[in-house]
Amino acid sequence: MGTAAGSEGTRKGHKTYQQIIMHIRGAISSGELRPGDRLPPETELARSLGVSRPTVREALKVLEALNLLESSTGPTGGTFVRTLSGVGVADSLKDSITLLLDVDELTLEELWAAREAIETRAVGIAAARRTERDLATMWGTIESDEYKEFDDYFPDITFHRAIADASGNRLLSLFMLSIHLTLRTLAERYVLPSKSKQVSQDQHRLVYEAILDRDEKLARARMEEHLRMAYEVYRQAVPKSAEDPPAERSKYLSTDGSVDVSRPEAS
Repeated sequence: MGTAAGSEGTRKGHKTYQQIIMHIRGAISSGELRPGDRLPPETELARSLGVSRPTVREALKVLEALNLLESSTGPTGGTFVRTLSGVGVADSLKDSITLLLDVDELTLEELWAAREAIETRAVGIAAARRTERDLATMWGTIESDEYKEFDDYFPDITFHRAIADASGNRLLSLFMLSIHLTLRTLAERYVLPSKSKQVSQDQHRLVYEAILDRDEKLARARMEEHLRMAYEVYRQAVPKSAEDPPAERSKYLSTDGSVDVSRPEAS
């Protein structure tokens, strides 16, 4: 694999472990390292790259967290290049989005604004490009949702993912998968008001009908209306933590999506 100071060079401002990360990522991007390839042992990597073993270990941990590498133990174990997939990338995006929400660097309102930008575009394209197979997938999802309990139904945006898939744009599908995973994480933490399931299902049918009729404008308008309703459901969420005292359980998501502890009277 050469040395860390090879193709990447020694760049000022980059810590040593970051140079190693860039070096290995470069090898994966160029095809020098392919999915399933085993990296040399840490000691050998450290020697060939001219760095310490702890530095190599730190870089490998970061690359594992990015789903680029995976480790296993035993006689056939080691560190391997992962097979890249949309699921792995979406999961990493979900972790980042959730962390930003946790530390108030992202609000629920911003997340929904991004959803609206992505999904109104996707549903318009889907209305123009959908196939009979796409329609069958969407309708099958609508039918199966009838039998789901609210807690399983509302954070499951499989219908929305089917629309993104029908657009034929894989990046839109990837974004929708990451949003899907993010909403599932939020739903695990909060109690959502359950009165909205029937409204949501009725709106799904209306969106489906617009896609069926290839009416792009109507599909976008109906998706906007549906997302506004879904936003209100999440905005009124209450923390699930049963062990918290009543004062703590009074935290609500405020209008801008941040946690508001000043509204114990909210309902």
